Amino acid sequence: MDQSGPRVAAEQRPLIIERPDLAHPVRRVLAFVLTLLAWTGFVALWLPALDVAAAALGLPDVPWVFTGTRNLMALDELFDVFPLAIGLMLLVLATNGLISRIYRRFRKPVHHRFVGMEQLATGMALDQNKLAAWQAARILHVEHGPLGRVINANVIR
Repeated sequence: MDQSGPRVAAEQRPLIIERPDLAHPVRRVLAFVLTLLAWTGFVALWLPALDVAAAALGLPDVPWVFTGTRNLMALDELFDVFPLAIGLMLLVLATNGLISRIYRRFRKPVHHRFVGMEQLATGMALDQNKLAAWQAARILHVEHGPLGRVINANVIR
């Protein structure tokens, strides 16, 4: 653990998502049951919408859907407002894109100040030659102080 670099493959355990057989059997059954319940609930929530769509197309009602008349009327009104909401959302997105394109076109260019070795060494309170050696190193053994600041670094390779 004190050496930097890739770990030996034998030390790494495969992820449970890659090897579900490593999970505890109770956890696997519970995950399957919860997933099945979630999908069943998701489909059940869409049944009234399918019933309204079927009624709009002149198809028979979807079986096992017992919605009240008020609920169907409210859902039908929501379907009437849905295209307007989508159109409004697309209009807002297009306006935002146009404004940002105009803003980018006419704003002053951002000047990126490149940080040289001297500025970086000064900002880190290090010797410039030592910093250059650290940047060229492949493995660096770093010691930290009590506040987490780097107090020493030795080039190993």
